[in-house]
Amino acid sequence: MSPKPKAVDAESILDAAAILIETRGVEAFSMRALAERIGVAATSIYWHVGGRDALFDSLVDRLLAEMDGLPVHGAGAAERIAALARNQRSLLIRRQHLLAIAHERDRTPTLFLPVQQRLAAELAALGITGTQAALVLRAIQVHVISSAVMQFSAVRGPQHQEEDPTLWTADWPDQELVAALQSPTDYDAVFEYGLESLLASLHELEEQVRAAPSSSA
Repeated sequence: MSPKPKAVDAESILDAAAILIETRGVEAFSMRALAERIGVAATSIYWHVGGRDALFDSLVDRLLAEMDGLPVHGAGAAERIAALARNQRSLLIRRQHLLAIAHERDRTPTLFLPVQQRLAAELAALGITGTQAALVLRAIQVHVISSAVMQFSAVRGPQHQEEDPTLWTADWPDQELVAALQSPTDYDAVFEYGLESLLASLHELEEQVRAAPSSSA
């Protein structure tokens, strides 16, 4: 008696495809490799999710839903902005290959829109709107995205020293700095330092808003 065909559905196929892409990269992905991983015929995959393009579109749709549903917590706007930035960076690092697919399919602006709109709403709560809000929003997004790119580039790239010792002379006045620069970069710490620096003025503004007398007083 022949074995019963393995039951699959669209979600399980997309789950397997995401894992395959994240572990092997987009270039190594194929519908045949996906079928082998799941243990079904390729025709079953086409039946549930369509071809490669349709499958990639569905993966980007799921990534967009994740971006739209990022958890945000904090007592004030500045804390919520910080939480949103941290959670977005974490998601980008985890879904780096899916991000590349979204970019190739010209869906990056749509992908980042939910986060940008939530940032704009939090900035508006602090009275920051218009061109100033656009500048702050972009500064936060550039910091988040560039940090994520540097993080997964360092992880997947070849091992190397962060600094070439020969570029620093032995009589440099701050040898503790030289030694520190030659150690591996703590990208999480660098991100947190930059984020706190970016949000320092927002924390101050929030304190001013809280301390201001109520108009109804």
